[in-house]
Amino acid sequence: MDAAPLMLNEAEVRQALSMADAIAAIEAVCHEQVAGKTVYADRVNLRLPNGWMRLMPAGLLASGVIGYKEFHLICSAEAPDRLAEVRYAFHLFDAATGRLIAMLDANYLTATRTGAAAGLATKYLAPAEASRVGIIGSGAEASTQIDAVAAVRPVRQVKVYSRSPERRERFAREVGARLGVASVAVDRPQAAIADAEILVVATNTAGTGVALEGSWLQAGLHVNSIGSTLATQREIDPAVWACADRIVLDTRRLLDESGDALAAREAGTVDERKIVELQDVVTGRAPGRESAGETTLYKSVGTALQDVAVAYHAYRQARARGLGREVPDYQSVKQVEPN
Repeated sequence: MDAAPLMLNEAEVRQALSMADAIAAIEAVCHEQVAGKTVYADRVNLRLPNGWMRLMPAGLLASGVIGYKEFHLICSAEAPDRLAEVRYAFHLFDAATGRLIAMLDANYLTATRTGAAAGLATKYLAPAEASRVGIIGSGAEASTQIDAVAAVRPVRQVKVYSRSPERRERFAREVGARLGVASVAVDRPQAAIADAEILVVATNTAGTGVALEGSWLQAGLHVNSIGSTLATQREIDPAVWACADRIVLDTRRLLDESGDALAAREAGTVDERKIVELQDVVTGRAPGRESAGETTLYKSVGTALQDVAVAYHAYRQARARGLGREVPDYQSVKQVEPN
């Protein structure tokens, strides 16, 4: 890692990273985590008068890389309740020397990482031949979620619900064309769930309330829910936790961070005997789906380990393909005098 730092914009990151790559990177980091070859810290959320900033650091010790993701949400001064801009960035460093090796735009990376982690959970939790998918949501995260599911299961039918008729119709057309499957928009969330084997819930949780009620679920369904990363946000109601026979989290820290988990705990619907972490399922320390009738839930807030693993893969692919541009290392080194 002696080359000058590499800078990658969003278009270059897209060229360097496929969904299959991202799923493989997260599966590999699950094994590294269980082997004790990773480190990561709690995410830091800095509240601002007009938004917030979040920092997520981690290290892959076997790979020799450490890094962090920063993203911030800034609201409009004219309309404080309306989102103005969100920006994401990765910084990666050589773990042995501390030298900067890369700076990457993290917009596409974040959406892809979120999808890939859910895709990996789907690989271990959804019925093996599941082909019917319901989606609640129609944004960028919903798009990468369905791509990830299609990477691990033979998807043939997709039903899409979101609150906006125009958005759900457009999203259904785009998914159908991209994946070559039957894809339709529906006017109620229950219609997206009715005959699904896999359900994706990927919604805007900023004050819009829950998008999934437990009473809508049927036995045997696998659910991926990716929203509610803050205590104030909600995506699924407490009954969903009670309906699930098996609950897989990307991190147990979610139980103290996610508004969904906090609300479920308050309602008494969280049975921690059902809960395991994703890396334990991937490495066989805990079972995945054991029967066709099980209802399974994957709930995520995203982890810094997943972020750094996917970003480092994108960096290595970019190096191999000649993408991005090298920039001068701007960081000085403090000289520490011996005592």
